[in-house]
Amino acid sequence: METVYNRPRLNVISWLSYFFTGGLVSTLGIVIGPVATAFNKDPAFIGLMFSLMNIGLFLPIMISGILMRKFDLGKQLITGSVITILTCIALFVMPSITLFGVGVFLIGATAGLMMSIGSYLVVRINEDPKKRSANLIFTDFFFALSGMTLSLVLGFLFKHGASWLAMYGIMGTLSVLMILLCVGQKFPTVAQPEKVAKSQQEAKEPWGFAAYVLCFALFAFVFSELVFTLWMPSWLHEHFGLDTDRAAIYITTYWMVKAIGLFLNQFTVRFVKLRTFLFASAIIGLISLIVVTHNENATLVMIAVGLFGFCNSGMFSGLMSYGSLQVKNSPPTLTSALLTTASVGTLIFASFSSFIYREYGLFWALNIATVSYVLLVLAVIIAGVRSKAEKIHREMAA
Repeated sequence: METVYNRPRLNVISWLSYFFTGGLVSTLGIVIGPVATAFNKDPAFIGLMFSLMNIGLFLPIMISGILMRKFDLGKQLITGSVITILTCIALFVMPSITLFGVGVFLIGATAGLMMSIGSYLVVRINEDPKKRSANLIFTDFFFALSGMTLSLVLGFLFKHGASWLAMYGIMGTLSVLMILLCVGQKFPTVAQPEKVAKSQQEAKEPWGFAAYVLCFALFAFVFSELVFTLWMPSWLHEHFGLDTDRAAIYITTYWMVKAIGLFLNQFTVRFVKLRTFLFASAIIGLISLIVVTHNENATLVMIAVGLFGFCNSGMFSGLMSYGSLQVKNSPPTLTSALLTTASVGTLIFASFSSFIYREYGLFWALNIATVSYVLLVLAVIIAGVRSKAEKIHREMAA
C-alpha cells in the first residue's frame, strides 16, 4: 500500500504545516504592537491574550496520538484549514478583542493539528535514521523560512500603516493552499494499538530515560526561542531606540540565518553524529544568546542574533529525531509526547514572560530565555550520556 502514496506531495504538506505554524508563532513580537494599538491595550495584556492561541495549539498536539488513530489525517487537515478560513473572515468582518481571543485560539488549534500530522508524516515515510534526521531538519527549515519572510513582510506592512489583520489574511491564504494539497491525496493510516501489540513486540519497548530528558529539552528550547522572538523587538526599541521596521530586521536576520542553517544542516547530520551536533549547537547558541541580551553594541548584537539563529537551526528537528531514535520502531505516541512537551513551552511562554514583564521589567522578560537555554544545554548533555540511540543503530546495522 505504501507505493500508492504520493511521497513528494506528503512532504510538501509537511513543509506547509510547519510554514503555517512558524508564521503564527514566530511573528508574535512583530504583531503584538499593532494589536495593542488597535485595541488600546498594554502589550503585556495582548501577550496574555496570545496565551489563548498557545492553549489552542497545545490541545491537539497533546491528543494527536488519539486523533491520528481515530480520524483520517487528510480530513483533519482540511477541517482545521476550513475553521481557520472562517475565523479569519469573521475577524475581518467583526474585529473585536473578544473575537480576537476566540480567533487566535481556533487558529492555534489548527497549527497544533498541522504540526502534529506534519511531524508524523516525516517520521513515517523516512525509516532510515540519517534520512529521517535530514528530512526533519529540512521540514523545520520551512518554520524558519516562514519566520524570516513573514517578519520582513509584516514589518514593512505595519511600517506603512497596514492593519494587524494582514497577519490573519496570510493565515487564511495558507489554509486555502493546504486544502488544495490535501484534496485527493491518500494519507498513511496509523495502526491501532491492539493490532500493533499482536504483531510487533517492539510496541512495548520502553522509551528509556534519555527520551524523557529530550522531551524536556524540546520544552526548554521552544520556550527560550519564543520568548526571545516575542520580546526582542521591544528590547531593541527600548534599549537601542529602533523603530518597528528596523527591529523587525533583527528578527528577520534570526530567521533568515536559521533557514540557511536548516538548509545546510540537512547535509551536516549525514556526516556528523547527531549527539555531537546537538551538543555543539547548544553550547555556541548559549554563548550567542548571552551576548545578545548583555551587550551595548547594536552591530555585535546583530552578529550574535545571526549566530544564535544558525545554532538553533537544527535544534528542534535534531531533538525530535534523537528522541524518536531512542526506540527501534518509533510509535506515534512517542512523536506525540515529544511534540506535547515542546508545545508546553508554546503554551506558557507568552503568559509567563508577560507576567515577568509586568513584575520585573523587559530585561528579565527577555532573559528568562537565557535561563531556559541553560537548562537546554544541561538536558542535551544528560540525554547524550544516557542515550540508547547509538546502541540501537549498531545492533540494527549488525
